[in-house]
Amino acid sequence: MERIFGPFRIDTDFSDRQQSIIAEQQKDDICFYRFIGGNPSETQELPKQLQSLRERKPLLIGVFRFPFRFEGKRRQMTAREQYFIMKEFCDAVIFFDSEGLMETIDPSTPIHEAREVFDTIEELTIKALREMIDETGKVNIDYQDVKAFIYQNRGPLFLHTIEGRNFDEPLKHLIQTPYLPTDFTEAEQLILNIGYTRDVDMETFRQINLRLNDLFDKAELFKIGSYFMDEPGQRFKITMLVNGLSDPVKMPEEEKNKPSSSKYRNFIRKWLVENR
Repeated sequence: MERIFGPFRIDTDFSDRQQSIIAEQQKDDICFYRFIGGNPSETQELPKQLQSLRERKPLLIGVFRFPFRFEGKRRQMTAREQYFIMKEFCDAVIFFDSEGLMETIDPSTPIHEAREVFDTIEELTIKALREMIDETGKVNIDYQDVKAFIYQNRGPLFLHTIEGRNFDEPLKHLIQTPYLPTDFTEAEQLILNIGYTRDVDMETFRQINLRLNDLFDKAELFKIGSYFMDEPGQRFKITMLVNGLSDPVKMPEEEKNKPSSSKYRNFIRKWLVENR
């Protein structure tokens, strides 16, 4: 454990303002708001930023990154508060655990390169959701599908994409990645989008569906989309969007009783009634 954390033992703030608050992909239909938790000076401004976006964007998805444990208990507690603020305002929250992100790199990776890797992982997740909406196929997953899916179960969600040519290994191993939520396959609802190349036959397509349904046996299958990738060979690309996940941290009792928290909830309820 000591060896893993070695490269980061310097006075580096992983939640500086330039890196932590980024509102991006702001199209008319959807906005992703990225935030690295843990900086106390940003807590007061966070609900103001989110409320401003909430009033202007039909669908607001937060992308929240928890700080490393070695950054200290106080930053962890601050991030927990910030996470629940984001959950109050956003239609859904995609969360990343920095400990899981750390496992995607070699311990000797320079800090600036590590940060680029972590940012890229988040950006690819955002890109995958946008592509799911934009990709046309035999059975489309469109914006209205995703919106309805999220509105049925507001809160944590996650999206993961896998690519391959066969199913020689167990599917649960194929989808596994260190930053995946622990209850990813225990989700309440599921959207699948399956891309296939020219030589993928019906038996392979059948096996893909059967094994995915077995893996997510507790989830309600909201919709399956499929699209053709016009290239030779046998290759598939599967994007799994799940919701109904558990919060990665518990809300502190004092946060539940804060007057401001009640005010935020009332604002969100009113907004949802007016915009559905």
